[in-house]
Amino acid sequence: MKQRKSSALCALTTALIFSSSTFAMDLGEGLTNGSDAVLLKNQDDHYKRWNGIGKIFLNEDPVCTASLLDTRDEHFNAVGPAYLLTAAHCAPGVLRRPLAPTDKETVKFNYFNDTSANHKTYPVKETVWKDFSQTDLAIMELDVTLDTLIKAGINPLPLASQWSKDASDVLIVGAPGGLEQSGLRLAACTQEPVEGTLVESDRVFLESLKNACREVRPGSSGSPVLDRQSGAILSVLSTSTDGATAEEQCFENAPCEVRNGKVSWSPDTHYSFAADKLPSCFSQGVFTSVSNFCTSQAPFKLTELKYWPTQYVAMPRNASSPDPMINAQFSLSTPFYRFKTVRQAQDCRSARNYSGTLDANDVVLDTAVSRDVGMHYLCVIGVESAEQRPTAALMNNAWVTPVQLVERTPVHTPEPTITLSADWNYNVKWRYLVPTHFGALYFSGPASETDCSKVKIADYTKTFEEVTFMAEQLPLKLCSRNEDLSGRYSEVRTDLLALP
Repeated sequence: MKQRKSSALCALTTALIFSSSTFAMDLGEGLTNGSDAVLLKNQDDHYKRWNGIGKIFLNEDPVCTASLLDTRDEHFNAVGPAYLLTAAHCAPGVLRRPLAPTDKETVKFNYFNDTSANHKTYPVKETVWKDFSQTDLAIMELDVTLDTLIKAGINPLPLASQWSKDASDVLIVGAPGGLEQSGLRLAACTQEPVEGTLVESDRVFLESLKNACREVRPGSSGSPVLDRQSGAILSVLSTSTDGATAEEQCFENAPCEVRNGKVSWSPDTHYSFAADKLPSCFSQGVFTSVSNFCTSQAPFKLTELKYWPTQYVAMPRNASSPDPMINAQFSLSTPFYRFKTVRQAQDCRSARNYSGTLDANDVVLDTAVSRDVGMHYLCVIGVESAEQRPTAALMNNAWVTPVQLVERTPVHTPEPTITLSADWNYNVKWRYLVPTHFGALYFSGPASETDCSKVKIADYTKTFEEVTFMAEQLPLKLCSRNEDLSGRYSEVRTDLLALP
């Protein structure tokens, strides 16, 4: 680590608290865990060690944060291409559309707030590997060599191949969006393993890490989580509950933790995936898929999916009602499949209790789960024949679908925003929130003749869009119900739309 310059010490924000016992080794320079992140200024090269943490751009739009990897060989020679490490969902064709022929994907290094004139931009050649099934990691190759970047003064970051998975002090250096000033920010906090399974939307992760660093938000995805002493990359930021509510738990941008089937919610928590297996993906400075971790050859693939992938099911009405069901409609790349339902996601990796072989083309699968409230999982593996023996690779690549069984509490009534415009029209905007406010149903009729309590469900119109009622239609009685993702309806709400 380079010695600090006295001028840089004076420029640090008052959020930095120094300790003589940590001064010599602390790359966080005394920044207290959980304190506000620091916007880094690098005009004097004080933070040049992190100028290889860059921002990915699609054309002119910022996408994610990424790190230049130190893939120099055992003789410390940079002999191969330059590679970026980021989150898999930041790669084209995962959550965002594939690149069009006219698109330009680039990375900007030296991405500090006070060095915008000295940002160094390089084209991304391709994504050489990504995994959005077991982890959320991706490696991108730049259209430039690592040696060229090092000679240009860009510093690559090493990967930590061995480190304790216990709670440890870490730093996050990333470029979050939505803040008044752009550029790299430094945050400090503690990272620890998730004790259980992480579920977000249709994705199930058996091994993940979490932290509560400040100012981690959209744009931070792909940021390196660094060892506070060595500066090596421990993990890569993936997702967060920042800005989400417990009502949304387990769905997109609202990941939940599941242990023994029970769902728990951690507000303002960020999740990452360990990078300790990635060194095996490089040989003599060049990416190789020989490593089991970085192979791109899955034993089977999901080729078609025809249903809402994250399932939210309410408990049956009573003991005599049918059991709760999982519905799955899909096709696989293999001719046959086997399946089972489990309460522990890791049990998908065991060959025990899988069904016999079934046709994997245009599958419509309905299978019951137990009446235990909480998370259940559907495990599916593709096989070539009834005789195919289970292998570790096959079990580890099982397609796992989360199914959340919830208590049969009443569905929330609609929460529309009703506005009378200057032209005397009423505009009604419905609240949309998966899974509790999945759709609004409305009916309108003459105010004097409409009894909302007697309107049949079949007479309602379902919508996700804003609805306008014209002045000449007034007065009207507006009847509305809310539908949740389990297909249940709320009690009716009645609003009178009339001129003042």
